[in-house]
Amino acid sequence: MEPVRSPLESEEYHAALFTVRRAKNYLWWLIVISIVVQMAAFVSVRYAGVIDDAPQLPGVAQAGDEQATTAPVKVLDEKTGSAAWTWYEVLRWALPTTKFIAMAAGMLLVLTMLTAVQLSLVGRTGGAAGFIGGFFWSLLLLVFLIPWQQVIGSTLACGALYNLGDLIDWTRQVVWDAEDATILTKVLYYDRFIGYPVFVLLLSLVVQMKFIRGWRRASLSIMQANLREPAEQNDTL
Repeated sequence: MEPVRSPLESEEYHAALFTVRRAKNYLWWLIVISIVVQMAAFVSVRYAGVIDDAPQLPGVAQAGDEQATTAPVKVLDEKTGSAAWTWYEVLRWALPTTKFIAMAAGMLLVLTMLTAVQLSLVGRTGGAAGFIGGFFWSLLLLVFLIPWQQVIGSTLACGALYNLGDLIDWTRQVVWDAEDATILTKVLYYDRFIGYPVFVLLLSLVVQMKFIRGWRRASLSIMQANLREPAEQNDTL
């Protein structure tokens, strides 16, 4: 692949790629932070039990509730119930928010990687192989960010992102009603809330490394073109 011929064009394409790189970094961090927040929410609900005493949870009854016959009555301390309520409200807003942020950032990341590919090809800056690889890996990343359980209504086909309702339903089957949970249900539970997010984080790392590979190749090619141009001009003089 030929390097760009004009130093002015080299600087323009290098500045454009720098803008793309900065946008990619912002979007990448939004995805990573959103996934980490969702994993922290799972750990808080599953192992810390922050909402176990929330009165509004399905299957949990307060003292004096005569209609709640499906579960043993739990006498809730005012302080405990208030803390559980606070955690419930925080997670109820945090999970959908991070889900939206991660999905939007994932779609914009795909477009950003595609822009890097176009700049490397049009500007002949080099690094197209790394950018193209990062583009296709970002497509795969977006596939796993989409909440397929809501798109197609399937319990098997799902994404790495979820709402609090999904987490409560699965946790009730595996933890709160543990005697009724099968081994397959437990495997799917941990795969759903641990395996998928970890896999998405690995995919995001691959996208990052592919882009870095393309960026280094493009920067080296542009630098060589800028050094070669003055030498060629001196030879002609």
